[in-house]
Amino acid sequence: MPHRNRTWIWAGRLIFGLVVIGLVGYYSVVGLDRADKFASVIGSLLALAALVVPHLLPVSRGDDGRGSTSPAANATHGQIDARHAQGVQINQSGGNTQHNTFLS
Repeated sequence: MPHRNRTWIWAGRLIFGLVVIGLVGYYSVVGLDRADKFASVIGSLLALAALVVPHLLPVSRGDDGRGSTSPAANATHGQIDARHAQGVQINQSGGNTQHNTFLS
């Protein structure tokens, strides 16, 4: 991702302005009623694609299928290892326990 500097900001503003001018021109040529119908069709197709695409992509496994090795992820209900935690709030059975450890 490019760094935010003056050139990129002005390029984004220019592209935004061109898109707005293009939409105004499109609406004036086609008419608002037809443009609204076209936008409804495009919107429904994009919504359908947003629902289908995640099922077509391969499943990524961040842990390479080995499972998590952290004690917190492997803990069962009621078992929490917070010995090395710093500034953690633990909620157990409706009670609040806050344990803060700050190294100096």
